[in-house]
Amino acid sequence: MTKLMKYGSLGLLFAIAIAANGPAFASDDQAPDLTLSFTTLDTLSLGDRGQVAGLTWMGPDTLAVLEDIPDSLSDSGDREIRLVFRNRRGDVLMREDFSGVLDRALAWDGEFLYSCGDADDGSSILYQIQVDTLQVKEAFDVPGHRPSAMCYDGKYVWITDRDAGRVDRFDPENKAVTRSTVTPGFSPFGVAWDGRDMWVTDSGTGRLYRLSGSRRTWSATVDTDSFLFRGQDIHLLHDGGTFWYVLPQQRFAVELRFD
Repeated sequence: MTKLMKYGSLGLLFAIAIAANGPAFASDDQAPDLTLSFTTLDTLSLGDRGQVAGLTWMGPDTLAVLEDIPDSLSDSGDREIRLVFRNRRGDVLMREDFSGVLDRALAWDGEFLYSCGDADDGSSILYQIQVDTLQVKEAFDVPGHRPSAMCYDGKYVWITDRDAGRVDRFDPENKAVTRSTVTPGFSPFGVAWDGRDMWVTDSGTGRLYRLSGSRRTWSATVDTDSFLFRGQDIHLLHDGGTFWYVLPQQRFAVELRFD
């Protein structure tokens, strides 16, 4: 399959584990007592054009970045989406045009890249991309409207759904969303997995939350002195050792270390 094809609905049925009358987001009375803080460390260049629409580490020294380049900055005069691979020095290793297909979010499961695009009817599509050829291998319908970010936890791809206040769990083996988890706040955006816990940024509250255990239960919140970006879409990623976050309109990632 060519990566430049638009995929229509595949008619997959998704098992979304949310009670019909459940809360839209975790309430304050469910908030854990634990509050965390962190110190910012180094920064990493992400290039000099457009806005970061998704990013993920692929091993210890390769960072894949999805760049959204507006028509005012593109060579063609049209909006462009580029998938760019960089090393830790910021050097470009490879660049590929995915305009008209990909739109946002990026994750790597050790074999495939995953990213999202939009169907003509306004629904969202999850693309599975072969790393060696950069061709789309498969495409899947995903629930929600415009999922914003994703991460891989060693078995599943988790996708934030900011409008529904949840993260959806996509199972690559079953090729379907098999669980959803309500998140703190009401507009989850960035998401990362550190090998034990999941972390979610929320554009509505501006906070950074930790979700733990098999059910991704809210277990800690980062204090407002360290992290408070209300109304901003903050990307989050983990390189296997430390966390990084990216502010809107910024072309660098900030490394952080929890105190």
